[in-house]
Amino acid sequence: MSITAAEIPDKNLLQAIGDRRSIRYFDPEKTVEDWKIQTMLQAGRLASCQGNINATEAIVVTKDSELWDEIEECVSGFNVQIINQASHLVFWLTNLNAWYGRANDGLSTLALSGALTKYHGWNYEFTMTQTVPRLMSFPTERTENLLRFESGQAVGQSMLAGVGLGVGSILIAFGRKPGGIEKAFGLGPNMKFTWGHAIGYPLEDEKAGGQRVRLKFEKLFHKQSYGNPYMPDPAVDAALKEKGMIQEQAPLDGRFEEIQALADKFGREPGVVSWPEREIKRLINDDDWDFGPRIKARAEEVMANEELPDYPEEMRETFKKLMEEHGLDTNKYLS
Repeated sequence: MSITAAEIPDKNLLQAIGDRRSIRYFDPEKTVEDWKIQTMLQAGRLASCQGNINATEAIVVTKDSELWDEIEECVSGFNVQIINQASHLVFWLTNLNAWYGRANDGLSTLALSGALTKYHGWNYEFTMTQTVPRLMSFPTERTENLLRFESGQAVGQSMLAGVGLGVGSILIAFGRKPGGIEKAFGLGPNMKFTWGHAIGYPLEDEKAGGQRVRLKFEKLFHKQSYGNPYMPDPAVDAALKEKGMIQEQAPLDGRFEEIQALADKFGREPGVVSWPEREIKRLINDDDWDFGPRIKARAEEVMANEELPDYPEEMRETFKKLMEEHGLDTNKYLS
């Protein structure tokens, strides 16, 4: 199918960021057009990458692939329904050899593009005798950490491009069978599988029940020194709400009726998972979270009307041990 620029919708970037959701219900009867898949991949290709080495690659797969059964065996059980309703799966890969084999060429392309200049101290002799050899001497563990971050940027841009085109996305771990994806595609040790990316047209409302709750801005961001909260400006927040980046928080009216209807449609188990009452109370009273009135009201409704599970006391020591190994205050999480 051919496409013209006039046919591609224009969505404000801040609105696209605000509209982004992890879509968990795809319409199995709808196939995403090839030009939209290509557009999403182009968005990933244009993401920032150190030294212009282009280490992020991807494999696009549909359910008619001969490898589908092998792929399905690798995904976590609660994601099987998602991938089988999705239109496409994208397997994002990080090519470590790009760092070691393409550093010289990548820097050369930047110089030819007018990006590497003498203004910042670049010169050919230093680059060839110091910079490139140093980059190529990095241990693979460090290289992998750096390049996976760049793959993440590519995936993020790809997902936002999809939002702009009305396409839903969710990132999925394929951890049930470690190494299974690499084996299925015959990947060499330099190719690191990063994330599975399911793509399709949402069967649920595109708002997916509302914007997900996050930690407060000042709990995540710091100014001048770590631990000094970067306080958000209410005027900025108000402007971002007007632009559609900050949206009404979940759960929107009708969300639970919607997921009930979807469960009925496909013969799946209805409802959502609930935590014990004391855990919900502890969480809702945690000042780190930016809880709005809707989610607080939902918590009260759940505690008042649902038969909630008991806390697994046998796991308390396990959780305590794991948290203490990372220097976490267990009193906060295991009150």
